[in-house]
Amino acid sequence: MNYSDYCSPGTKIQKRYLKVSNDIQLFEVHFSPKDISKYPPVIFIPGWGSFIQGWQIVLKEMTKHFEIYYIETREKSSAKHVKEQKISIQNIGDDITKAVRLHDIDDNNFIAFGSSMGATVILDAMAENKINPSLAVLIGPNIEFNIPQFLIIIIALIPTQLYKMIKPFAKWYMKRKYIDMKSDSKQYHKYSYVLDHIHLGRTRRSALSFKNYSFEDKIEQLKKRILVFSGNKDILHSYEKTLDMVNRIKQATLINLETNDRTHSVEMVDELRSYLNKYNLFK
Repeated sequence: MNYSDYCSPGTKIQKRYLKVSNDIQLFEVHFSPKDISKYPPVIFIPGWGSFIQGWQIVLKEMTKHFEIYYIETREKSSAKHVKEQKISIQNIGDDITKAVRLHDIDDNNFIAFGSSMGATVILDAMAENKINPSLAVLIGPNIEFNIPQFLIIIIALIPTQLYKMIKPFAKWYMKRKYIDMKSDSKQYHKYSYVLDHIHLGRTRRSALSFKNYSFEDKIEQLKKRILVFSGNKDILHSYEKTLDMVNRIKQATLINLETNDRTHSVEMVDELRSYLNKYNLFK
């Protein structure tokens, strides 16, 4: 893959594997902007099964001014498992904690940026005092994973070789039940790509773990500054639960961009820069 397609011209690109435990290595792309950034480095954690293709617009814009460590988490096919490991929000958080340490990044001197599951991992790790970013930027965090029961049954029981047969039905159901096609048809195409390319075995194990997860009882443990982007038309990520969380955290700010597409846009990056300038963060 040509990662220069995912960053601003002149950006330095380094690829590597991070050994976060004896059994797991995570793939990382390090983007260093052409000019020295006034901002602290960004630890970028994409969502569950998410691919970098879905972040092309955002990364191209962010790498103009931000140093970014884009880390693919353990449920993705890029991760190297010596022996297939458990996949949970908590041990993904442990992986990210180790990744921060491997880069020798000063505690309280980095931005944790995450989307969907990646945002949830950041929230959980912060609540458990595993990481202490100076700012968390979260896109569509999952307070809970409302995975439909029929999908849990399919994921748990269907043999891998039959997945291709039921995939068209899964896409159809997703479009009918969980995507606002009038407001954001791009979200359907993005998640269809995910369904076409996921690591099925790891997706199965993570889904069975995530279905019982809830961040609800940990919300009050958060004391750090948090910026949340969400969309009230994004059915897959509950806007109401996100709004409730933000209202319960003293230093949290919510920006409603309405759709998933807009939370993955230049507009979102502009809003992030405006927020940093408004509060004179990282002068």
